[in-house]
Amino acid sequence: MFTDFFPKRQEVDLVSVQRGDFQVTIEEEGRTRLKQRFTVSAPTAGYMRRPDFKVGDTIKKGQTLVVLEPLRSQTLDPRSRGQAQLSVAASQAALEAAIEKERAAASDAEYVGKRLERMSNLFSKGYIAKDQFEQTETEAKKARAYHLSAKAAVDMARADMERAKTNLQNFASVKTTGEHNLVYVPAPVSGSVFRLYRESEGAVNVDEPLMDIGGQRDLEIRAEVLSSDAVKIKKGTPVLLKRWGQDETLKGIVRVVEPAGFTKISSLGVEEQRVLVIADITSEQEKWQALGDGYRLEAHFIIWENKNVLQIPASALFRLGDDWAVFTMEKGKARRRIVEVGHRNGLAVEIISGLNENDKIIAYPDDSISDKTRIKQKK
Repeated sequence: MFTDFFPKRQEVDLVSVQRGDFQVTIEEEGRTRLKQRFTVSAPTAGYMRRPDFKVGDTIKKGQTLVVLEPLRSQTLDPRSRGQAQLSVAASQAALEAAIEKERAAASDAEYVGKRLERMSNLFSKGYIAKDQFEQTETEAKKARAYHLSAKAAVDMARADMERAKTNLQNFASVKTTGEHNLVYVPAPVSGSVFRLYRESEGAVNVDEPLMDIGGQRDLEIRAEVLSSDAVKIKKGTPVLLKRWGQDETLKGIVRVVEPAGFTKISSLGVEEQRVLVIADITSEQEKWQALGDGYRLEAHFIIWENKNVLQIPASALFRLGDDWAVFTMEKGKARRRIVEVGHRNGLAVEIISGLNENDKIIAYPDDSISDKTRIKQKK
């Protein structure tokens, strides 16, 4: 009956001090990215035929990706058509005038040619002077030259008329062209189609992107890490890749920690200095073949690890002045004990001194617990 005068035992969660593997990691969201992305662009302006590929299709190096035709003419508006018709009429009139001049020049050349024949006969018989004969011969040469010039003028006028007629024609409805006018754009590498910028036929400008291709097995991980954490990560740092869509954890290794940082606004509106860290996936490709470009995952960078480390839950620690302390259970009472801690991660703390393996400690001490408080394990 005297038990009612004793304080009740506080129920607490007790855990054992244990040894085991210990890792200190930096966790950041990461995304997959193609190591080498090839953007296929139009080498010249033209009319692109509808591509036969879809996103995800496999292609081989040198395979034709896109076919370009010459650009098609625009349809004439009423004003342009009227001007073109007037140009055809004017060129037709110029051609007729040139033909008449050519006829006149031909008649003159024929007349002078016959006269030269008569003068030649007379000169050979000595009836006319040599000077008279040479004058007639010169006139014949001039007449032939004028005739040739008139014929060339006719050809020029006819070409102008054909050009004017061509401007009047409607080439906008033409859908086919000679094979020698086509431009074939080949694949620079073997891989898969990751993006189509244009899925329908139409006019494209020079250097306009048409599609992205790359190797799906050639992926890397990019993570934007706080600059204060990035200084702890080096080339060759191991990486664990989790929550990528399957339960299995993938392994990787840091390839590059970029030397330049950048400012990024967090979801809370805080400016942060971040650094881009690039890592390669070292697990067998068969384990992560479902991953593609731009997939999300969690990257755990292991900056320190060891085996057989004495450790306790981080929740068991509390401050005692400048020291760290825990509550152990000794003979049914809580006993405060100063400990020296080492490395820490989000869940556990390395114990350097102050505790022994298998010691019982309070996992979640609160203000109701003090030194020599009577305690018992929660059921």
